[in-house]
Amino acid sequence: MRLFLLSICLLSTLFAKKDFYYSFIDQSGNQISQRQKQKIVDGFDAILNIREIAKDGKIDEAYGEIKALMALNKINVLKSDIIMLYAELSLKKKTKRHVFDGAKILEKAINSSDIHEDDLSKAYMLLVELKLDSNKIKDAKYFAKIIIDNFDNEKTKSYGKIYLSKVYKHTKQYKKSIRILYEILTQTKDVLVATIVADELFDIYVLSGQKDKAYDLISKVLIKNIDYYSQDSYLAIEKVNKLVRANMPEFAVEILQELLLRAKKPEVIEDFKYKLANTYMLMYDRTNYYLFKANELYKDILNEFPNGIYTRKSKIYIDEILMREGKISPTIMAKKYEKSESMRQKILLQELLNLKKEEKFEYILRIRKIYRTISDSIAKRFGYETMDAIFDEVHHLMIKQYLQKNRCMSLNKVLQTTRKETLIKLIKNDEIKYKFFECLIEVPYERAFKLVKETFLRSRDANIYLYLERMSHSLGLLDEALDFSAKVDMVNDEKVLSEEFLHRFVIINEKNNDLLLDKFFLYAKYNEQYIKNNENNPVIIDFYYQYFLYLSQRDKTDESLDYLKKLYLKQNEVKAYVYSPFVEMELSRNERKNNNKEEAIRYLKEALKNTRRIKNNDLVQIYYDLMKLYEGLENENQQEEFLLKCKSVKDTKDSLYKKMCDEL
Repeated sequence: MRLFLLSICLLSTLFAKKDFYYSFIDQSGNQISQRQKQKIVDGFDAILNIREIAKDGKIDEAYGEIKALMALNKINVLKSDIIMLYAELSLKKKTKRHVFDGAKILEKAINSSDIHEDDLSKAYMLLVELKLDSNKIKDAKYFAKIIIDNFDNEKTKSYGKIYLSKVYKHTKQYKKSIRILYEILTQTKDVLVATIVADELFDIYVLSGQKDKAYDLISKVLIKNIDYYSQDSYLAIEKVNKLVRANMPEFAVEILQELLLRAKKPEVIEDFKYKLANTYMLMYDRTNYYLFKANELYKDILNEFPNGIYTRKSKIYIDEILMREGKISPTIMAKKYEKSESMRQKILLQELLNLKKEEKFEYILRIRKIYRTISDSIAKRFGYETMDAIFDEVHHLMIKQYLQKNRCMSLNKVLQTTRKETLIKLIKNDEIKYKFFECLIEVPYERAFKLVKETFLRSRDANIYLYLERMSHSLGLLDEALDFSAKVDMVNDEKVLSEEFLHRFVIINEKNNDLLLDKFFLYAKYNEQYIKNNENNPVIIDFYYQYFLYLSQRDKTDESLDYLKKLYLKQNEVKAYVYSPFVEMELSRNERKNNNKEEAIRYLKEALKNTRRIKNNDLVQIYYDLMKLYEGLENENQQEEFLLKCKSVKDTKDSLYKKMCDEL
């Protein structure tokens, strides 16, 4: 952790110096006067006190005191420690002005030998930090190498390497930084050094996007050496903030809990309880578990520190928790906090979540412009990464609702404002994806189809390919539909191939390509089980008709007649006389050829009964054929009846049968 090592070293040195000067002897061996001795002791006490203030996180106060002490100090032996602490607090102030000033004073003190020899290595470490924050990379690297090259102590050299790794981290040379830190780990047996290295590695892993490694590392560090963080409040809070930013608040909680166990001062206890409560708020997981923990801490602050600095904010957060638990309505909260923009957004978001729970999805989307004013940071506080994530969930739930109610037209409308991420989530949801696909076929939507295609382009699921084939067809993309048909073939799933059989037939038929149709009928001939499996599908009527024509053209008389009879039976079964009177006339012709006159007559009379809008040319042909059949049966009455009917038909065009009737 930044400055932790330096703080420990400076404190231990400071106590040693205090003890030395308390013995009345200066560095030259001369006696020190009682008055001078007291001034030195008071000076060291003042420095220690300022350090304690800084440890409690009161950096501004500590900086003000060290600056005043530096201006007033006339005692040479205190100069090194004062300058070191001034530089350290300048760094903690985190402004360019203070960092530049701290670096300038410290570097000048080193060059003019104002820094005590025992403090020199620590001064260079501090100077590396100051130079990095001043973005003076070359200077920082130079001073890090001084620590490595100019000090004989192996431990100090290790610290120099740690600071060199900081330089590489700052310049985003993460591999170099990691290599140096791993080298230190292989050589050191010092627990503190190993912990500092681990802490640096954590930062690099987070910065380089290796979150899993960072997570694993911090969990081990906290188990082995939580003291590293918990003995300095300022440094611990710095780590807490890093953990929160890295989305690892559970580890921040561990540190804060440890800090609370060790805290003695009331204002420090209040501060830690408040920060711990706020961290629990960030950990909200859409249950009341963390809200309850936070609420208890906010209540503690109200009870234990009624006039504390966090009392007012704690009251506000308790109200927020009560609203989120459903114990205070957003309407009441809106009246109570009408001047707070942050609370206004929280109230709006709670209102939105309440509406979502009540499944008022259409209303939410109708007034979504109002909810769009809510920031993503507020959404995160409520357990969502962004506001888009909430609207995605609303769309997702709304689409599920439409699918359950078979409202495909409504679904089509909402899809047009649905984000790609939501659509992908839908098409990957095994529970609803097939219902979703059916709706896309019923009410086509090209954007959704393209997403489905993109998502499952390399699938080995024959069902998915069949749905893509049907979607392509519904959008009029016949070539794409045939491509997906080929993919169904490639997977070779018998059940799906059987289901796909008539879909392929319809697509090829619409392509109006005789070569493709002939190829399909050849495929049908070798897969007659698919024909049988689909005999209850209404589309089979069209297939029977086309297949009959195909077989007839190839003089497959028996086979063609078999499918003609299947067509006849299926039409009668479903009472859909799509191909009448053609079917009945063909069957009659076949019976007449076999001299089954009565059966031939029956088919023709069925043709007259089943066909609603028979063409005049077909009508005169049926009348003529009936007349001839009755003539063969020597039934003159029926013969005469159908002859008269034939003659009475008007508006025939080039009909040979009409001409023959008229001539009789």
